[in-house]
Amino acid sequence: MKRWLISLVLGLFIMGSPAWAMEQGTVEWATPTEVPEFQKATAPIKLSFPKDFGSHEDYQTEWWYYTGNLETDSGRPFGYELTLFRRGLTPGLPDQQGSAWRSNQVYFSHFTLSDIENQQFYPVERFNRGAAELAGAQANPYRIWLDDWSVEEEQPGQLQLHAQGLDTELNLQLSLTKPILQGNQGYSVKGPEPGNASYYYSIVQQPTQGTVAVKGESFDVEGVSWTDHEFSTSALSKRAQGWDWFSLELGDGSALMLFGLRLQDGSITLESHGTYVTADGKVSHLKREDYQIKVLDRWTSPKSRTQYPSKWAITIPSLDLEMQVAPMMNNQELLLSTTYWEGAVSIAGTQSQQPIQGKGYVELTGYDRNLNL
Repeated sequence: MKRWLISLVLGLFIMGSPAWAMEQGTVEWATPTEVPEFQKATAPIKLSFPKDFGSHEDYQTEWWYYTGNLETDSGRPFGYELTLFRRGLTPGLPDQQGSAWRSNQVYFSHFTLSDIENQQFYPVERFNRGAAELAGAQANPYRIWLDDWSVEEEQPGQLQLHAQGLDTELNLQLSLTKPILQGNQGYSVKGPEPGNASYYYSIVQQPTQGTVAVKGESFDVEGVSWTDHEFSTSALSKRAQGWDWFSLELGDGSALMLFGLRLQDGSITLESHGTYVTADGKVSHLKREDYQIKVLDRWTSPKSRTQYPSKWAITIPSLDLEMQVAPMMNNQELLLSTTYWEGAVSIAGTQSQQPIQGKGYVELTGYDRNLNL
């Protein structure tokens, strides 16, 4: 769900790039518009692993997204996000003959840490080109990286995640679970226009342990993590304003992804959809009419003055599921080269009249501006 952010940030990056960013000869830096030669997501394809853990340079836009909720032994909570974005300027990999610095791929990354107990939020971003081992993505062995921020498979089924900012550091070990194909066999439609879709899978309820550090103080933590990986060549529908996206991991081992694409009049598109995964891995795909998301409260950022939803009631009658979702702290707004809200949330409700609880992440875009303007 981050193609808008890649286009916006790439535009800012290109306009503000120093002279070293301009390649000579084969690579031209261009505005972030669609290039006809890139492939588009127009129908289901067969996704296979580990091959599709890696990059897909024939598509213009791609991201690998990690979020999780962690706790110390005493119950002190932390949330984290580490997302790596790739944007292709031309299709395929470049011919690097003559210079290892040539690249037609731009990478950037966002890392955030939410210190819930102290109500402090730490966002950081980085940029680099996909050349000279500065940034990249590969399938086997699995590795994505930008500078020394990385997710790397150190042994089969075990990932090491590392990122750090001025005041924070993250070192985690994730245990892979089975990929879940979103939409129709991984083909996730986002709008009515041909090709307005992505190939999209998630990896949910990944056991996670390691350390987080805040201002020099280190904490041993455990929890669960969520991974999303999408690739496509498309833009938002001209009618779209933004979206609300939910990745929710429940205490019984189940997981739920939902998103609502918002139009300029505030309504939700028919292409919005979701997926529910039981603890034993059974997958149910949800259409727009299968669930309701109601905003219960709002929060206004004191910095950007943007107003965001800050509490939701979610109802899925076919699953006999009702829940309320609320930020673990309101201040989880990213004010970087673009502005959006993404943060850790708590979950409480009932399913089949039995109490449920859990944690997750929510992403809110298009509240500060129309993403198509």
